[in-house]
Amino acid sequence: MLYSVRNVWRLYRRSFSARFNHSRANESDKRLLNKDFKHLLQQHKDKIVFSSYLEHEKLQLGYYKYYVKTIRKAKEIESKEFHEKGLPPLPLSLKYYVDKERHSEDETVPEVEEPTKSFQLPFGNTTRVDINEDDIISQGKNDNIDTEFDRSNIQKWMTNYEHFDDTKLMSTEEESDEEDIGNEWSKHYGTPDPTMAVSQVPCGGCGALLHCNDPAIPGYLPSELFKGREIEELKTMECQRCHFLQEYNIALDVTVQPEEYEKLLKSIRYVKSLVLLMVDLLDFPCSIWPGIVDIIGTDRPIFIVANKVDLLPGDSIGYLKRIKESLLSEIKKTKLDEANIKYVALVSAKTGFGVEELISAMFKFWQYKGDVFLVGCTNVGKSSLFNALLQSDYCKVHAADIVKRATVSRWPGTTLNLLKFPINRPSGWKIRERSKRLLSEAKLFKVENEIRQDQISGKKSVEPPSFMCHIGRTFTEHIAREDNFAGKRLNLTVLDENHMLFKKSKWFYDTPGVIHPDQVLSLLSTEELLLTIPKKLIRPQTYYLRKGSTFLIGGLARVDLLDSTEPCRFTIFCSENLPITVINTENADELYETFVGTELFAVPSGGVDRLRNWPGLKSKQYEFSGEGPKLCCGDIVLSSIGWVSITAKKGSSCTVSAWTPEGRGIHKRYPSVLPYSINLKRKRIQGTPAYMVGKVYAGEES
Repeated sequence: MLYSVRNVWRLYRRSFSARFNHSRANESDKRLLNKDFKHLLQQHKDKIVFSSYLEHEKLQLGYYKYYVKTIRKAKEIESKEFHEKGLPPLPLSLKYYVDKERHSEDETVPEVEEPTKSFQLPFGNTTRVDINEDDIISQGKNDNIDTEFDRSNIQKWMTNYEHFDDTKLMSTEEESDEEDIGNEWSKHYGTPDPTMAVSQVPCGGCGALLHCNDPAIPGYLPSELFKGREIEELKTMECQRCHFLQEYNIALDVTVQPEEYEKLLKSIRYVKSLVLLMVDLLDFPCSIWPGIVDIIGTDRPIFIVANKVDLLPGDSIGYLKRIKESLLSEIKKTKLDEANIKYVALVSAKTGFGVEELISAMFKFWQYKGDVFLVGCTNVGKSSLFNALLQSDYCKVHAADIVKRATVSRWPGTTLNLLKFPINRPSGWKIRERSKRLLSEAKLFKVENEIRQDQISGKKSVEPPSFMCHIGRTFTEHIAREDNFAGKRLNLTVLDENHMLFKKSKWFYDTPGVIHPDQVLSLLSTEELLLTIPKKLIRPQTYYLRKGSTFLIGGLARVDLLDSTEPCRFTIFCSENLPITVINTENADELYETFVGTELFAVPSGGVDRLRNWPGLKSKQYEFSGEGPKLCCGDIVLSSIGWVSITAKKGSSCTVSAWTPEGRGIHKRYPSVLPYSINLKRKRIQGTPAYMVGKVYAGEES
């Protein structure tokens, strides 16, 4: 009897303990889900030294203008209230009538529950590739294309969607043939719309949330297909990448696993080729694949193409030269120092800046010796550069006129079909005609720039200046002269690589991308990616901090000033959508746990599932030696989130601790990419550690 009582007591304790633990877990989940931001802010407001989210207007306007605006707004409210008090009172019966109607409406209106947000990591899903290394070595290059996939009508791919209204497409096709090439491209492949919200409907193929914001982020659909769609309609649609893979067997800007990436690029070893290695200037050295030299060898000629230069603010005259020097300094720290680097280009695939110079360099150095391979990590802009070159002098005229996406090629040793286009042969007359066009456009651009400077002189610029450049085509008027093929290209509507026009051509190949181990992109959801990746010219924010101070960049990064003999200035370069929060280091852990997942940090965002799967922050420590108040003494790179430039008194030293998710991509960079960026700061805001948002240098580059 005693034995049975003991067993019953043990069972009771176990069940009670299980129920207690379950209730604690539920309470923890409820705390994560039901974070009342306003209530939490009132509780911890005294511990927040400064927040760019809470004091955004003060950061933009400065203390005095913000004070004047606040007084003006208070007077307007007071005047409105005084005016309302002077109005004649309403009849008493009308008051009861209105109250009765309002009461009945409150009873009938049902409570609307907010839809639960889907949680997924778009860059976390890679394309699975079966690789046969024997085929890679034996094939070298295999151009066999799947015959069961009809790609003849690929430029009208959007008409394959049931809900697409093709009347607009038909009407645009009847327009003049002399329209701009960029408009022609948009006509066939659609346009993004960054203002549209991300849907909560996942793609049926890859699971990424459907959106029309950015073609570089998985789940993208052109705005022509996305806008106006009901949820039920979106549930029947797949994203652009999945559609090209299913309908045409084309791997469009895919991402593969790191171990597969190395095996895929081995085929370049066995082909006489030039390699264009793309780097993201907002994320180096984290966007430089560390083992690229081991894959392609040290003899292969390499062009370093540094993209997104249009998003970097100029700090003084000659800043492009210093950006290139900083990039080369970081490259020397990697195995790329052993590589055969022939040229370094600063470009913007989005605006066209530097692309014409890159084409001229490829024509001059590589000429027509072999194929060209475009390689790089995810989100460095490979697809944008591929599309830009496809519409330029580098693509063979016949191919550019026939189709917009050129053709595809089976990647050696795989079933993966990737994009490619035939390279234009740089014969003497072509180089001469191209040089004439570039010289003429340069003179025209100079005149236009002088007129623009006269027009804006004395006026306040609303938007900071950025690099823009037109990518033109020279040879449209000289097709008939090339190789006497004018008659042979008649009735050629589809790019057939076995046709005599292209059979002996050299080709420009796109390649798969890969998530660098230092990148945090694979840890972010679609909405978080759109907030984290900068889309506009970065405007630096500067803060004056003392020992024991900490600032947070959203909920993605944290920087602590652990030790310093003198106060330091920190200039932060990141997306304008990521708020900066300055606090004391002793309160950093508590405030981070309290506000992570709320609007104060913006990223990460989501419910219980998101925060439960958030990896948390890990740190690394670095020391810096000051070089004076006008010069940054180095950068702390925070992976894809951004970077921080540090300015300290000459001769002083400081110890800084940097935190990112899982400790990814934290690097000390010296020399600083923009060493004079501290001089872009404006007046310090009274009573805060913040300076007004930095100006941008608008002088000419030299």
